[in-house]
Amino acid sequence: MRGRLQAATVALIGSWFPLVSPAVVGLVSLRKGAFEGTLTLVWAMLPALFTLMLSGQGLSEMGPLMPFVTLIGLVVVFAAAQVLRITVSWSRTLTGLVALAVAGAGLLAVVLPNPVQSLTEALGNMLRDLQSNAPEGAAIANPDSTFVLGLVAYVIALSGLGSLLLARWAQAKLYNPGGFRQELHQLRLAPAQALVCMAAATYCLLQPVGYQAWVSVFSLPLLLAGIALVHAVVHARKKGIGWLVMLYLGLFLIEPLSMAIVLLGLADTWLNLRNRLNVHPPSSD
Repeated sequence: MRGRLQAATVALIGSWFPLVSPAVVGLVSLRKGAFEGTLTLVWAMLPALFTLMLSGQGLSEMGPLMPFVTLIGLVVVFAAAQVLRITVSWSRTLTGLVALAVAGAGLLAVVLPNPVQSLTEALGNMLRDLQSNAPEGAAIANPDSTFVLGLVAYVIALSGLGSLLLARWAQAKLYNPGGFRQELHQLRLAPAQALVCMAAATYCLLQPVGYQAWVSVFSLPLLLAGIALVHAVVHARKKGIGWLVMLYLGLFLIEPLSMAIVLLGLADTWLNLRNRLNVHPPSSD
């Protein structure tokens, strides 16, 4: 926030650390607008562009897939930050971010079909090795390109969401203490947005196993809406951080819990559970 040089330096060096570069792009975009955000975006893209150039010349063992995904992720965060800055709506930002991640995965399939196929084969070989060591009767699905592209879209969407949340949190700490928590606790999808997300996730759930990764992509906005509701209830009831720690551990360790949180976010769209539970938004003081 002190100037272009500082932002460019952190964006450039931050490429070595998870979420840092896209979070810097998001923070500058949120606070200073599209022009300053674009300048920071260019600096953040330089390491990935350099790696992409080396891979194209055969000077690097790393193929073009990862740097291309990194570039897409940076653009997704930049665009999502613009939506959030203009609309001040997390629900629109979330659905836009997911749409951009899906478009990015589709672009990847068109521009880099061979690296996508190579990744699919490598993942298939790894899973076959696991199958050979698995207990008798255990079945491990063989991935196809649809699954791999869904996995890529999920990585782009999840990392983009994490970076944008980090950027918004930093902006609130600097200029609006308590504002981030207030926004998060009030997060609730509009009916049309919730229906589109749930319809897309349900369609993928009913398709062959290759579509399963896409379920997580399309349900991500509902998942965050459900998490936001839990945060709001825990804060209003003064339950302590231990409940939130158990929530996140459960999301990592207990697969059905994530579906339950998604359904909670969906229910909140129509039932406005905050009002029914008498949960009032926190003050931004």
